[in-house]
Amino acid sequence: MNTDNRKLRVALVGCGSISESHLRALIEEEDLSITALCDIRRERAEDKAKKYAPSARIYGDFDRMMEESDFDVLHITTPHYLHAPMAIAALAKDRNVFLEKPAAISEEQLSAMLKAEAESEGRIAVCFQNRFNTATILAENLVAEHGGAKAARGMVTWYRSEPYYTESGWRGSYATEGGGVMINQAIHTLDLMLQLCGTPESVTGTIANHHLKGVIEVEDTCECQIRFASGAQGLFFASTAFATDAPVFLEIFTQDGTTVTINGGNLYCNGVPVAENAAHRDENLHTLGKPCWGNGHGKLIHMYYEALRTGSPMPVTLASAAPAVQVLLAAYASKDHPVVISPLSEN
Repeated sequence: MNTDNRKLRVALVGCGSISESHLRALIEEEDLSITALCDIRRERAEDKAKKYAPSARIYGDFDRMMEESDFDVLHITTPHYLHAPMAIAALAKDRNVFLEKPAAISEEQLSAMLKAEAESEGRIAVCFQNRFNTATILAENLVAEHGGAKAARGMVTWYRSEPYYTESGWRGSYATEGGGVMINQAIHTLDLMLQLCGTPESVTGTIANHHLKGVIEVEDTCECQIRFASGAQGLFFASTAFATDAPVFLEIFTQDGTTVTINGGNLYCNGVPVAENAAHRDENLHTLGKPCWGNGHGKLIHMYYEALRTGSPMPVTLASAAPAVQVLLAAYASKDHPVVISPLSEN
């Protein structure tokens, strides 16, 4: 935390496509300087430095950056399997962390991260930016006003090609990606379902590979039933075997019979567009990368730095982000039998 009125010093590791959203948001922040950029392909870090941080030191080795560069906050935008070890390394040095999704690829990693944070002066936030879309915030209010969730259904049907996996160097493998459509594409919508329905208790699901057999070992399709502590039940379907990227769909049936629907950026209550959402809908129309990313990175990153400066709660804590990972891992493991979601241990 910045306690001496100096600029916060920021490092970023992983200079691929998603780093652009972070860097664009960072240069809009006051009292902040980007002091180090790291990527195993140094030319990518050099390219980002030219555009966003000409004075930043460039590294091709994360461990060397951790030893040589003095910074307050680490943004992690690397392949999934590196998220947990890099976050733990930063927390061990009492540095703050802003972490791209997913927080981790196993429950063991999640527990290790929670332990590392508990023993650190650093604070961690996870990039679930869609929690702060206008449609999401208004949907939460509507669900609460109508007695809470009774049932929910969510659907993510997109398309990812063979080169998307084969040219990445890490996607398509459980060891490095941690899974397929659920952990990479659908985790944001899954997280929103959990925000609207509460604590998940058990998951029953199936996974399949429909259109890239022999190319990837992870799933391109998953369906699951989620039971919540509140008594609500959810059905979730995700696939990257569709012909195109369709709008995300999430619908909540409340206790009093009201239906709250998010379809893309549109919000409906009992089928009627919510005027307040329409008035603010332009917030996510102009994006820095894929339309599905939205532009919520800027909003969330600003909230994160406000929390660091003021000591207020993190906008998306690791503990609040963990259930989405637990649910998708349970769906992978269930094989048609319910898997109970247990509280995470820090041991």
